[in-house]
Amino acid sequence: MGKWKTWLGVAISAAAIAWAARGVEWSEVIPALADADPWLLVLVFVTSPFVNILVRALRWKVFLRPVARVSFAGATSATAIGLMANNVLPARVGEFVRAWALGRKERVPVATSFGGLFLERLFDGFAVVGLLYALTWVHEFPDWVSTTVQVAFFIFLGALAFLVGLIIHPEMSVRFARAVAGRLSGGRLEEPVERILATLLDGFRLLRNPVLVLVSVILALSQWVLLTGLYWLGLIAFGVIDGVGWVGAFFVNCVATLGVAVPSSPGFVGTFEAFIVKALEVFEVDRTRAFTYAIGFHAVSFIPTTLVGFAVFLREGFSWGELERSEEEVEEELEEEFEEEIARDVSQDRPGGDSR
Repeated sequence: MGKWKTWLGVAISAAAIAWAARGVEWSEVIPALADADPWLLVLVFVTSPFVNILVRALRWKVFLRPVARVSFAGATSATAIGLMANNVLPARVGEFVRAWALGRKERVPVATSFGGLFLERLFDGFAVVGLLYALTWVHEFPDWVSTTVQVAFFIFLGALAFLVGLIIHPEMSVRFARAVAGRLSGGRLEEPVERILATLLDGFRLLRNPVLVLVSVILALSQWVLLTGLYWLGLIAFGVIDGVGWVGAFFVNCVATLGVAVPSSPGFVGTFEAFIVKALEVFEVDRTRAFTYAIGFHAVSFIPTTLVGFAVFLREGFSWGELERSEEEVEEELEEEFEEEIARDVSQDRPGGDSR
């Protein structure tokens, strides 16, 4: 993990928190936090780990079903540890930690785990973009919202089309991706792109099963509806619900989700607050109230997931050094699996080789 990634995230977080706090009446922040409904915040605190960990683990299990029979307990354990790592370690290393932890517990190839995670994020993107698009039909948003939704929709549609092509015609799709990457990078990215696609291909097999695709879409939408419920409870707890309602809760959830994809410090500090403040501006929520809601909801929704992940981490007996080295280990395992795949292809192409 390069130090530049860490410092870049810190710099972006600092800039984001400075923007979000601009114009905030600090004398009103502490009283507003103290006046929040404690029972609703406790409800968010208790239910957040279930929505963030259990539902996501079930989705990952479904994604991996065509290529690996993973136990729900194993997927849950790896997901909890990975989300905890995302909240306390830089550069979103939690995605590597999830694949690494599942491989240690279930003996699933890292490439397969990563393919499932890639699909999970892709379905997340479609769920968010789909929800945003639906919101534009029931509420009038600024032009920047409609433009963002349209651009994001076509990006994800193109990604899905390419993945379907990769499943149906893998060799042709890999050659196409290699050619495009080579043209855009002057040839520097041809081999890395081919390496990534060839290695992760097993994890994409779910797309061949229409029933599992439908189940995955339903689970993705269900998770985002449940997450929106948490945002809605938070809006009520901090007295920001008037004029925002369910439409605003969905919108804030979607915008915050897109926001935390931006590089930041561990726990998405700064970017989370900035994008929530920006989202609530659409509903003309006072900046001080929006900022107070952002930092309060951030705490009660992220802390419990982190605590549960840390508890699972201790129960599994992993060391902190193993987590910090997981990115390097995963990259090494991906390299080894790619080389094994190439060796099998060469063996099968030889005269007399096993072509089964």
